[in-house]
Amino acid sequence: MFIKQILLLHRFLNSSYDIIANICNFSETNVARIGQVAQSSTYGNAKPENAIDGNRASNYNQGSCAHTNNNLNPWWRLDLLKTYKINTVTITNRQDCCPERINGAEIRIGNSLNDNGNANPRCAVISSIAAGASQTFACNGMEGRYINIVIPGRTEYLTLCEVEVDEIKLSPVNCMWS
Repeated sequence: MFIKQILLLHRFLNSSYDIIANICNFSETNVARIGQVAQSSTYGNAKPENAIDGNRASNYNQGSCAHTNNNLNPWWRLDLLKTYKINTVTITNRQDCCPERINGAEIRIGNSLNDNGNANPRCAVISSIAAGASQTFACNGMEGRYINIVIPGRTEYLTLCEVEVDEIKLSPVNCMWS
């Protein structure tokens, strides 16, 4: 009888794992849209706010991408207005042209504005993102107010069609055993 109870408990726990994780563990919230943005320069009407407009449209002519001029070390910065624990950063790349321009870009997170925020700790290096695709980079709880995307060491255009930043929120209040 005792073994049967253990097996039933095991089956219950395995089937309930996702529910318990969602209730008791972490939840994610895109905090990018509440922030203020800046970039090293602006190409045409492709202002930095376009990258946090909630629209993943990846054709530049649709007017939803941020775009810099052809600069050395072009950058884009999101100021979240306070410090967050960042779980992931998702970037949507341009589809209609030149998706390789994003290659080598770095995602940096921190609380410093030294070098326009580009000296903050690095979360990830973008090796490539397919044309029109969105790719998520894990930052595992890095803390920071500023999220920078910079292409270091080369003269390039930086185009970002959407940037989403998910914070980590611990929700123990909702756990069934608290």
